[in-house]
Amino acid sequence: MFKTELLIAWRYIKSNRREKFISAIATFSIIGIALGVATLIIVTSVMNGFRKEFTERVIGFNGHIAMHPIGNAVDYRDVVKQVSAIDDVRQVVPVIERHAILSSGKNVSGSLCHGISKQDLGQMKLIAGNIQKGNLDDFSTEDSIVVGESLANNSELFIGDDVVIMVPELDETGVGFVPRKKTFKLAATFKSGMHEYDKSVFFIPLEMSQKLFKMHGRVDTISVFANDPLRILDVKTQIEEKFSDNFRIKDWQNSNSAFMKAVEIERNVMFLILTLIILVASFNIISCMIMLVKDKEKDIAILRTIGLARASVSRIFFMTGAFVGVSGTIIGTILGLLFSLNIQKIQAFLESFTDMQLFAPEVYFLTHLPSLLRPVDVLITVIVSLLLSCLSTLYPSKKASRLNPVEILRYA
Repeated sequence: MFKTELLIAWRYIKSNRREKFISAIATFSIIGIALGVATLIIVTSVMNGFRKEFTERVIGFNGHIAMHPIGNAVDYRDVVKQVSAIDDVRQVVPVIERHAILSSGKNVSGSLCHGISKQDLGQMKLIAGNIQKGNLDDFSTEDSIVVGESLANNSELFIGDDVVIMVPELDETGVGFVPRKKTFKLAATFKSGMHEYDKSVFFIPLEMSQKLFKMHGRVDTISVFANDPLRILDVKTQIEEKFSDNFRIKDWQNSNSAFMKAVEIERNVMFLILTLIILVASFNIISCMIMLVKDKEKDIAILRTIGLARASVSRIFFMTGAFVGVSGTIIGTILGLLFSLNIQKIQAFLESFTDMQLFAPEVYFLTHLPSLLRPVDVLITVIVSLLLSCLSTLYPSKKASRLNPVEILRYA
């Protein structure tokens, strides 16, 4: 009986001249569901990519756990050794972070100065793995500096150029108070992928930063990098047990909790809004199926007269309507996956074709459009689409099964 039901459903799916209008509605329903599914997959993958890229770059600069000294009583070198001995700690970086003014003779800009040792800078993958010009080997001298690529371009800097760094502190001299400053030579430029960092951050050797900011034997922050950024509770607990009296300790999740919550809320709202596209397309299925049932009333009456059960009639029209939903879901899933996997190539093509910058890093902070496909999100999208499509066929299929064949044949 199932084969018979499937055969009849397939005959109804195929259009003929008399059913061209119904076929057109079904086609638009498939297109609507496909667009809804594809859009949902693309948007969720882009938002996942934003979260991943932003998180990795923020962590890459600031570490998973930040230890800020309280007072000057603790030797940071001893603390670095003790924290490095904790399990699951990958790297411990003492840093001086201060605002300063960078002057190249052609441009002056406010920037964020990071004082860091050459060894620690070489282990930071976000910087060492994205050097654009120059070499970190030249960072060994006291007067060397590494700046972001955007900052170097805005200041018209080239490798070997002199860069003057002025700090917002005054030194007393025989002629009065003058700003404290130091001249450095540009050793390298980096491109982290985070526009805000690339245009406003530079690195100088830790020892020189201690002299420049008069912080001999001290640092502002000790950044701790764990093996797994999502499992840092145990590491943080051990650090707090030893150093809570002398340090303010924060992890990256607490420091960026507002941003993470905002991204999660926006992602959920977008999922809900885009699901409405699929819902609207599902209403077209209802319209299409009701018209099909009306057109096939005589066929239903004949089938019921020769002994076909009401449940069989219901299943025939359910399979007919489900075909529309399944087809649209499959097409939309394929389109969404192809678009998400090649989104950067598509962005580059559209920018070259329109001669416009579609993804401005000044606005979106990142230098490229990220995408991260999660199988769970794709699966949820497919299930939601199929569920809405199948629910849309229930009413028309039930209506078809409840038709009275006697009344239909009487007035046929």
